[in-house]
Amino acid sequence: MKKHEVIHFYKSGGFNHLVNVSVDDNLFAAVTFTDSEVKRIEQKYPLAKGNLFALVDGVEIKLKN
Repeated sequence: MKKHEVIHFYKSGGFNHLVNVSVDDNLFAAVTFTDSEVKRIEQKYPLAKGNLFALVDGVEIKLKN
């Protein structure tokens, strides 16, 4: 099975700000977060709230809360 590298980021001030990079052979698992993971991300990166994206194989995906 193919490993997917997913870059998670948020946008602010015209720039993309890196949150983390996931590598998984399950694409769904690579692009989703649990509630506690989202809370940790928003605590560390307040501007990511409602503004979280994933980049998968060159395709940008806006993640929903």
